[in-house]
Amino acid sequence: MGVVARPKMHTDAVGDRLVDEAMRIVADRGIAALSVREAASAAGTSTSAVYSLFGSKDGLARSVLVRAFESFTQAQVSGTQSGEASTDLAGMGVMYVAWALENPRLYELMFGQSVVGIAESPETKAASARAIAPLRDGVRRAIAAGIFRSAEVDTVVASLWSQVHGLTTLMLAGHFPEGADPGASAMAVIDGWRAARP
Repeated sequence: MGVVARPKMHTDAVGDRLVDEAMRIVADRGIAALSVREAASAAGTSTSAVYSLFGSKDGLARSVLVRAFESFTQAQVSGTQSGEASTDLAGMGVMYVAWALENPRLYELMFGQSVVGIAESPETKAASARAIAPLRDGVRRAIAAGIFRSAEVDTVVASLWSQVHGLTTLMLAGHFPEGADPGASAMAVIDGWRAARP
């Protein structure tokens, strides 16, 4: 008689529910509020499921971070529907800011993970890289189409990203100058990379 395999106690569906609930907790109250017990209870499972599926509370937090990056990436991609590179870059910037304003604690987690003590993993590093990929692709398309002047792609990416990230950070902190137009300030940076017209 063969050995009967033990049934898997904690399924991928349980893991998804745990990440859903952990993400809700972090989005509502910040990473410091994340509790294994609360997440497990809200997901209708036990704390042992967290340790079985994620290894630790930190593992669950890293899964929240990956999920946040995925949501952030999808939001940016949703702003790239025009097919024209510079218009898509502007739309991406709008969605970047909008997502951050709707999810300030997740945004804080994504760009302050070392401050809150979440160690980088191959999964979080890959999710972070995927989040910047739409911007990099848009910049490549703008340069290839002659809309942007010839330049090192990552230099342009850093310029545009720094602008929109700084704008977002100022808005979240309540320090964006009153009466200033965030769209105009963002477009000025995009326009600065445009190729000279003959």
